[in-house]
Amino acid sequence: MARLSVVFCIDVIFIFMAGIYIHVPFCKTRCHYCDFFKSTKVQFRNQFLGQLLKELENRRKFFPESDKIIESVYFGGGTPSLLDVDQLKKVLAVIRKEYSLDNGAELTIEVNPDDLDPDYLEGLKKTGFNRISLGIQSFFDEDLKRMGRRHNADQSRKVIDQTFDAGFKNVGIDLIYGLPWSDQEKFLENLKIMNQYPLKHLSAYHLTIEPGTQFGRDKKRKKLSEIEEEQSEQLFWLLHDEAEKMGFDHYEISNFCRDELYSRHNTSYWIGKSYLGVGPGAHSFDGIRRFWNKSDLHQYLHCGYQKGIGEEILSENDRFNERLMLGLRTKKGIDLFDLKNIHPGLTDRLEKNIQKWIDRDFLMQSGGRIFGSRKGWFLIDGIIEDLFEV
Repeated sequence: MARLSVVFCIDVIFIFMAGIYIHVPFCKTRCHYCDFFKSTKVQFRNQFLGQLLKELENRRKFFPESDKIIESVYFGGGTPSLLDVDQLKKVLAVIRKEYSLDNGAELTIEVNPDDLDPDYLEGLKKTGFNRISLGIQSFFDEDLKRMGRRHNADQSRKVIDQTFDAGFKNVGIDLIYGLPWSDQEKFLENLKIMNQYPLKHLSAYHLTIEPGTQFGRDKKRKKLSEIEEEQSEQLFWLLHDEAEKMGFDHYEISNFCRDELYSRHNTSYWIGKSYLGVGPGAHSFDGIRRFWNKSDLHQYLHCGYQKGIGEEILSENDRFNERLMLGLRTKKGIDLFDLKNIHPGLTDRLEKNIQKWIDRDFLMQSGGRIFGSRKGWFLIDGIIEDLFEV
């Protein structure tokens, strides 16, 4: 049986410190597929910034001593590129003042192609950003229009060139596949166009139609539906095989990188490091407890984060299940020895359940690590659910 070569390559060791996530909840318009918390009330950006800076100052003691050094700051959304350079400078200035930011920290910002120009990119560079994530989604105008994106294909190509011209080296893009009106040939062409650029990272997500989105409403009216699972699997392996030929390492179900430029920030999530999320709708984790800010822009603007913050102490089962879920979605998989040390009472049943998946060639074992085979990785979410401790 053919095997997934990237899953065999398990010698990569991730040693990342804590991170800070900045949720910028503004969008000029709503994309038809997106169910992240967002608001089109962009006129409140200055008021939002004031509350965001206060939250960063108030939560400066959030991190435990073991995770005191901050190695990544990630501006996501929403649309972070709706903040101007001076606003972004203020956020980073507070982080540098109040937190122990590592000198070589990864500073990422998600940007929309239609928000960028050479001056803005130059400003990002001077401010200290060293990683850019471009929300391309597709290089075809039809796809972009039907997804409700604001930019067009020409802008996508132009802004990638401008980003490299501004001196950024660590540049990645997002693509969406599994579009009901599209096909394999079109997605392959997207990958070929992507390969014309020296990109270091790719996040590729299969379209999921979520309730509450425009696509969700279209699905309810039977105007749209997800593609068949067989088609999804074919696209997944087309993506993997072509990206691998292009020199990308498929290091997590939806993420690929060149030259070992993994997303430090996202990888910290996957290995269970602490992270602080600020802004409405943002989540945080201190190693034991999970926190979340209420997804309510009005409350955040008028009362700050304190009035809407929620908290949950994770049970041992929760932490065990989360470690399984996050680990098995990566090519590195999970270390059974570590799992036994951390959760000694929960691994007997797990080992029996793992064995049945190994016997069916869905999971593989090497050097004490468990990870997905080529047959199993596409179905890994279902396998993880079966392994959960309830």
